Amino acid sequence: MPNKSWNNTFNNRCRIVVSLLAVLLLLAGTGGKLYAAERAGQEPEVLVVYSTQDGALTDEVRMLDLVLGHYSSKLTYVADEVLTERDLDGVTHLVYFGSISKDLSSSSRQIMQRFQGTWLALGKNVEQLGARFSFFQVNGQVDIQKVSKPKGVDQVLLNDNYLVGHISLSQGDVLLEGWKGMYTYPLMVQNGKTAYFASSNFTSPFSLFVSEALHEVFKQPHDAGRYALIRLEDVHPHSDPKLVWEAGSYLADKGIPFVIALIPVYENSETHEMVHLKDRPEMLNVLRELQKRGASIVLHGYMHHYRNSETGEGSEFWDIENNSPVSKAPDDETPLKKRHAFASQTDYETYQQSLKEYEEHYIQTRMETGIKELTELGLAPVAFEAPHYTMSQKGYEVMARYFPYVLGQLQFNDRDWVHMGAPPFVSKPAFLHGMTLLPETVGYYDPASSTPMQDIKDKYREVSFVRDGMVSMFFHPYLGIKPLKEMIAYVETLPDVKWIGVRGLSGQEISLDSGQEASEPPILAESLKEQGSTLKASDIYQNLQDFLRENGWVQLVLWGIAGLVSVMVMLFMLYTWRNRANLRKQLFMERDLDG
Repeated sequence: MPNKSWNNTFNNRCRIVVSLLAVLLLLAGTGGKLYAAERAGQEPEVLVVYSTQDGALTDEVRMLDLVLGHYSSKLTYVADEVLTERDLDGVTHLVYFGSISKDLSSSSRQIMQRFQGTWLALGKNVEQLGARFSFFQVNGQVDIQKVSKPKGVDQVLLNDNYLVGHISLSQGDVLLEGWKGMYTYPLMVQNGKTAYFASSNFTSPFSLFVSEALHEVFKQPHDAGRYALIRLEDVHPHSDPKLVWEAGSYLADKGIPFVIALIPVYENSETHEMVHLKDRPEMLNVLRELQKRGASIVLHGYMHHYRNSETGEGSEFWDIENNSPVSKAPDDETPLKKRHAFASQTDYETYQQSLKEYEEHYIQTRMETGIKELTELGLAPVAFEAPHYTMSQKGYEVMARYFPYVLGQLQFNDRDWVHMGAPPFVSKPAFLHGMTLLPETVGYYDPASSTPMQDIKDKYREVSFVRDGMVSMFFHPYLGIKPLKEMIAYVETLPDVKWIGVRGLSGQEISLDSGQEASEPPILAESLKEQGSTLKASDIYQNLQDFLRENGWVQLVLWGIAGLVSVMVMLFMLYTWRNRANLRKQLFMERDLDG
């Protein structure tokens, strides 16, 4: 009996301890996830419902995507006519964009009206959205010449008169004001978790105004001040290494991180001679040294031209002559076929598919060749910039397999390359497939302009309307050092500006393996494999810092407790096993003595 009772007590104690350990391990394993989920919950889940002609993703929807991408990377777009209840699952912020006037279906209206989270409406059809938008009325239209923040702060003069909705506000707050002479009219209003922008025009500068006002709608904390970014543009093997060095070392000496938009191959448009970076050791040495001194290398195409234009002058990922995506070899002059050239729709679609397959292969090949040539030379591209900012939507999809960042402006559609733009701040729009855009916002030093510096200042004046608008520009080193000094001197007069590069923004580099992220560029990764890896104290400290940053102190504490309990359980079991062994030995001794 004593032995049986003792065994039951032991088993019960073990169950309790093991259960406690399991709970702690579960908390440690999931506590970080819960904590991470709680933190992740801070990023809004945004659903954008749009009304456009035939449900098309228009340029204005793309621009809206760029603006919203500053506030969340969790963006979903659906045309109003195909909206379902399931589309709102998990959504924290609903955006309705009425680009055209139309009667919304009763189903779409009811689905949206049942939404309880933050709701922003822009443009037309707001009168169909229900009681949440009854805090104002739209009484026709009014033409405005200026826009400002409330109470006339930061007035922006428009280049023309624009018609907007004439709002009569019964309650709530004014986020933006439109001006007609000395009279002001609410342009964007908010009441609690409901907001409305009284224009269906979302081109610049209206997208700029909404970019600022959305800070009040999303109510997310953000860094004070502005980021500044400068890149040395169109550097290639035929560039003057002395001028590139002069510009780069000037920035490095001032402690300014900078970007080099690098083209790996120069092709002479007349002789078709191809010059690679490895053929220009002086330029290669300059680039390597500038990279050591903080330059971020950005792949700016492979040859920066498609047909017969000179490197740096032509496009590469868009067929300018046909104003269409690249669909055939550069030397192929066969005209693109139209629908009437095919006997059936099926044959035409097969032809279209073959063009798309060629484009994807073409872009992928040039991307990978450019990455390979640079990394083999010890130059690690950390981002991409499309030549002349022209690229199809498929191009962005392919680019996202290799790079976490894209620089410049973005092309909105596959119909016309001139339709492009950029938001005033860093953005992660849905149509970039996970990439982050570092926009070009204030232009460049244009020697053809009679007032190149004033042009930059004027563009900054627009961007400064947005509280965290970037001061992002580029400069051609062949212009010499003097204009660059003027640009830098001007930026240094601006308040609360912080220079950034691209290296250091993310631990991601690039990979040739279909977009798999790599912590080092391929050539560095191979070098590490050859040299072997030794874990230093600094590495351990950095790993700990990364762990804390990703999972938080809560998970660390829980894992610590779980580890301590594990040790206690082991000691308890060892102690119990020893006592049981001694007890068993004592019982055998008593049995022997009793005969």
